[in-house]
Amino acid sequence: MTVASRSLRGKRRKITNVANDAPVTGYELAEYAFHRPPEFADPDPPVHPVAIVGGGLSGLALAGLLGLRGVPVVLLDQDASSGAWGTASRGIAYSKRTLEILDRLGVAERIRALGRTWNEGRIFDGEELIEHFVIQPEANQKWPAFINLQQFHTEEYLAERISQLESVELRWQSKVVGVEQDGDVVTLAVSTPIGEYRVRASWVVACDGANSEMQVHLGLHTPLHYFDDMWAITDLKVDMPDVQRTFWLNYPYLDQGAAIMHCMSPGMVRVDWQIIHLDPDEEVKPARVRERLASFLGREDFEVVSIGRFQFKTRLMERFVHGRVIFAGDAAHELPPYGARGGNGGIQDAENLAWKLEAVLRRRAGERIVETYELERHQAAVENIAAAAQSSEFIWPSTHGARLFRDAVLRLARRHQFAKALVNTGRSSKAIHYLSTPLSVGDDGAFLGGIAPGEAAFSCAVADGYLLDRWDGRFTAVYFVEGDGPAGPLPTEAAGFPLDHVVVSRSTDVTGDLFRRYDAGGGALYVLRPDVHVAGRSRTVTPEAAVAIVERSLAQAHALPETATVT
Repeated sequence: MTVASRSLRGKRRKITNVANDAPVTGYELAEYAFHRPPEFADPDPPVHPVAIVGGGLSGLALAGLLGLRGVPVVLLDQDASSGAWGTASRGIAYSKRTLEILDRLGVAERIRALGRTWNEGRIFDGEELIEHFVIQPEANQKWPAFINLQQFHTEEYLAERISQLESVELRWQSKVVGVEQDGDVVTLAVSTPIGEYRVRASWVVACDGANSEMQVHLGLHTPLHYFDDMWAITDLKVDMPDVQRTFWLNYPYLDQGAAIMHCMSPGMVRVDWQIIHLDPDEEVKPARVRERLASFLGREDFEVVSIGRFQFKTRLMERFVHGRVIFAGDAAHELPPYGARGGNGGIQDAENLAWKLEAVLRRRAGERIVETYELERHQAAVENIAAAAQSSEFIWPSTHGARLFRDAVLRLARRHQFAKALVNTGRSSKAIHYLSTPLSVGDDGAFLGGIAPGEAAFSCAVADGYLLDRWDGRFTAVYFVEGDGPAGPLPTEAAGFPLDHVVVSRSTDVTGDLFRRYDAGGGALYVLRPDVHVAGRSRTVTPEAAVAIVERSLAQAHALPETATVT
């Protein structure tokens, strides 16, 4: 454990949220001590392989994923605690794909233990229930569609886990105030309680959230687009049975606005409501908040923990990669929370980037492979923003025609099943299918379905656990066989990358779901990338075919031009 990481054993501090000078209960957060960095006042500081700016979800996830790969990392965060700005639940819904990543980081079970699992939801038009939906119909899954938990809990778990990794150093109360790039080195000016010093790194990843100061330091400007949506956001403590996600459209006591309610950790509930045609200042006064919450809950025996308001907006950088400074999470793409795509997207950014940075640092791949992060995660951000915008347009239509369509859908949904699919209060976050990426190798045309190249691998129960429990962050050849697997010694690397091998037989696939989902009848080979997206597949079920897929995938990535852009 590094010296800086020992600060995780420090005290906790109470932080309260204040709305119009009236305090509410607030949360108790972990507080981390500042420690003098070893290169303080060093005129020639060492060059770290990776420096991460920002200790939110994406920054902590990236530090942990690099640390698991043995890559030395310094993480700089300007605050003294987890839970940026201290007071609210912020991101709460972790999707199945994200939970698979957090499982690899060793914190998913803690999130499950404290959080609230949900697979179902209810949508009301006014006070009439128009849809009760299930978002994960598949059985035999290790992780549910979503688990809800306040973001600061997850950040604390990640920080504690990362403190156990020798290759990661966490530096709190360390604010980056300047950036310079000179060839292969990026120099950060860092302000601390004892003065300013420099951190030098081969690669810097900016995970400093919305309104990224790293963008400002580099002279970048990314326009903001504001939605009409403005919401009051409240956390409360109440003794009530767990509720699944509940969404109200045309809520009669909100001037026909919308509202949403979620459960979080035990006894904690989050309720948000639109304040478009209401007085924003009035709506966040504690007396009005209690009045609104009483109408939602049908009771008054609750304690308000946090009150805030937020106007939804989008921001998307034209490029995420600027020399040796890479942007991830909200620093790269900011979007409304419909469908829980913000924090989930940031963690999935980290998974996509971690193995590629390791490959460059270990000279397994050239720097062109970083362009595939740009291609793939820019595509993901574009899709997520588009999906969130569509949800926003349905929840609060911006034109007369859009409102006519929305109201017609709601009327039809009361009587017809087909119309329920058109009710859009947030399409749930799912793993992106990377359509435009050179890392995908076209198959041999023998598949009628299955998991296509670029899609995330599907995992479910096998004889001794779950399929992805056998994956360890490397290229992995998965052999679907009717009988025995490949004979003889298996290659341990391909194109300079470690290569693992997993055999799935009919007896291993105890439910039959894997053979069905992978279109593996008669045998199939799938090669998973180190971030478990499919690199390629073949009906030729041999180690030689697996090596060829890895080699071709990486050759295509190395052939990318320096400023490739997604179409």
